[in-house]
Amino acid sequence: MTYSIVARRQAPGRVLEPDQFGGEGWQALDVKGWDLCVRSLAGASSEDRFDTIDRLSCVVLGSPTNLARLRSVAAVFDSDAVTASVAKLFRILYAALGTPAFALVEGPFNYLEFTEDTVFAANDALGMQPLHIVKGRHLWLTSELKYVGRIEPGVFRFLPTQAVVESDNRPDDYLPIDNARRLKPGSCIRLFLDGAAHATANASTYHVPRLTIAQHLSPAEAKRWMADLLTEMVQSSVDTADRILIPLSGGLDSSMVTSLASRKRADIETFALGTGHSNEFPFARIVAEHVNTRHQEINFSSLDIVDGIDQAIFHNEIFDGLSAEIQSTLMCFYRSVGGQGARVVTGYGSDLLFGGVLDRTDSFENINARLWAQIYRTRWTGEFSPFGAAAFGLDVQHPFWRPALIGFATSLAPQMKMSERDVKIALRECAEECDLLPASIVWRKKIGIHEGSSVNAIFADHVGTSVKDYKQKTIYCYERYMSYLNGHAMPGENLK
Repeated sequence: MTYSIVARRQAPGRVLEPDQFGGEGWQALDVKGWDLCVRSLAGASSEDRFDTIDRLSCVVLGSPTNLARLRSVAAVFDSDAVTASVAKLFRILYAALGTPAFALVEGPFNYLEFTEDTVFAANDALGMQPLHIVKGRHLWLTSELKYVGRIEPGVFRFLPTQAVVESDNRPDDYLPIDNARRLKPGSCIRLFLDGAAHATANASTYHVPRLTIAQHLSPAEAKRWMADLLTEMVQSSVDTADRILIPLSGGLDSSMVTSLASRKRADIETFALGTGHSNEFPFARIVAEHVNTRHQEINFSSLDIVDGIDQAIFHNEIFDGLSAEIQSTLMCFYRSVGGQGARVVTGYGSDLLFGGVLDRTDSFENINARLWAQIYRTRWTGEFSPFGAAAFGLDVQHPFWRPALIGFATSLAPQMKMSERDVKIALRECAEECDLLPASIVWRKKIGIHEGSSVNAIFADHVGTSVKDYKQKTIYCYERYMSYLNGHAMPGENLK
């Protein structure tokens, strides 16, 4: 998988070299008018992700999950699509269908076309594969801002801390940086450079997600759709020659993913993650024994968790306290199991789709709006970005976080997300009726990913605040975010 790009308008006497970025997997590409480097997972090649077609230099980043289906569509327009490079496949689709072609792609991606004086770029509908434009002494396009900060120190004009923490109501292309722009999820942009190298950007959207009116589906029909979609998403995620590693808490979401994955492959490896404060090991064991996975238990120290928070801020460029907290255990997991030829598959995101974040005080008429606000929030937080896993040599897939499943779940009737009995009611009944899991797991009380191992309390103790004080946690994250992007510190170091 090729997952990161840094491109700079060429300047006399200045050339970007892969060794300037540190780490393995960087490769320079020959593109007229641009210095361009891409990064792939260790042992992976970027060969089919880069192609020159009709004087266009085409690049694909990320891990689109439905390439076989895309090839079958593209073959209608060009028979070469069946065997073409991934870059040429995207070019065929875009040339034939225009920007709506990108709505066909499942999974995180960027597609870029370079000429000497223009750049075209498109990203995935959910914003999982971010792309940024930075205007400093040079014009930059980059997946990860920290590499621009490393090459051009002091380039970023950060917003004041108070302006960042005072409100959580942000557009989905939000960045706390005055001279940087994040490409809006589900959109395309074309940059034109004039004779003096000044840039003009024209942007358009191909996918604008909105909250819709609730479906008029019977519970039985809704659960059939749910079962079919989940099966397709999970089993496509494990359809690879790589090892499959699943962080398994014993909660409903990771347990359903494990059960469905085990119906596709018999060699699933599961890992229960805990801390010295608490863990969910007994529940994870029940699931691992039920579906017969190779199962391990890993305990992290409080220092590990704090380092995981810092790793989340650094790699996924997260400045939001809640998102960094939630990602910390996954970062510790990536570090523990990292290596070539492995894919992590998670149950992350299900709570926002099916009601796991709800409580009995929520009124039914507001349930879908509340969940939609949480889904929209993920489009700027960085929590679904691939860079944390990739830093440790891993590809990561989140089967719940696919446009088809999100579109279905957001329009489910509120009564299927919460009842007098419990939250996530339809998802629980679906798991029970499909005989995926024991009843003790299906009807287990919901616990957040950051609560089951007391990560929220560990973070609060480290910051010196209360467990629910996410303003102070965000201030902590934003201070590190600024320092990391400026190249002043690395995770594990004191801020300068």
